[in-house]
Amino acid sequence: MAGRIRQLIDELGMLRTQGQPGLQHFLRAHLMLNGINPDHYTTKSQDDPNKIRVLEKMIRDYRDSSGET
Repeated sequence: MAGRIRQLIDELGMLRTQGQPGLQHFLRAHLMLNGINPDHYTTKSQDDPNKIRVLEKMIRDYRDSSGET
């Protein structure tokens, strides 16, 4: 499914920044440190299963640590 990585990046962005645009820079840096350049992914980009796993783990870990479901 093309665009899944972009969806996960956006979902993680909403969770981590809670809509505060000033925090986007920190999220971008965090993604880059994990080998994911958010600028390279659009809704039409081909998906890489390894990057999807990394993003899903990041989302899961954030939800576990913040108590979100």
